[in-house]
Amino acid sequence: MVNLGEVFNFLDRIKMGETVLVEYSSSNYAMDFTVLLLKRYAEERGYPFVIYDNLDTLYIIDKHLGFFGLKDAFSNSIVIKTGGVINIGRVIERIALEREPAIYLKRYEDSTKRLQDKYRGSITVVLGMERLFAFINDFFSFYEIMTSMERFLGSAARRAFYLCDTRVCNILPLNPLPELENIASTVIRAKIREGRIIGKICKSPKAEMMGWKVEAPITELL
Repeated sequence: MVNLGEVFNFLDRIKMGETVLVEYSSSNYAMDFTVLLLKRYAEERGYPFVIYDNLDTLYIIDKHLGFFGLKDAFSNSIVIKTGGVINIGRVIERIALEREPAIYLKRYEDSTKRLQDKYRGSITVVLGMERLFAFINDFFSFYEIMTSMERFLGSAARRAFYLCDTRVCNILPLNPLPELENIASTVIRAKIREGRIIGKICKSPKAEMMGWKVEAPITELL
């Protein structure tokens, strides 16, 4: 699959209720163009596009894309912020970070349930997961977060894409990637190479799709 239309056709095959883990390396712009691709897909197909922005990660993406000549790419995107102080997009809710994960998770789950009712069928993107896990240094809190994520697996109101920087995750005291890969119904490894965004499907509920590669020129997104 070597063009944007074919990548969109692949995304059509990801079912509502799936949790998709997108792994990338911070050494290139894979995160930035993955989010932009998902936004373009949601617009093309007429789905609500919702971003959970943890600790101002969306600000970094917005500024990076600005260097490519794309200004205010997320000005109309629905955004829920956890921590951070810089508003990008239409910020409709804020979830305060807490030292006690159970308090934060309750607020997160309540917010998510409200939004699922309001924006059914959404493409939901969660940014900066590795930043949240950097605050976690005990197994009890670690598995509180994982259990909370498990509860949204199968929710027919959305397709959720969790983006994680593997280079950061691999140096955390508690690396979340093995558990996230276990929870996710689909796992995609994204990278940029020779002006193309490339995704390798490492896990999928459709056996024939495992091992597939999908790619598109980043110029088609700009």
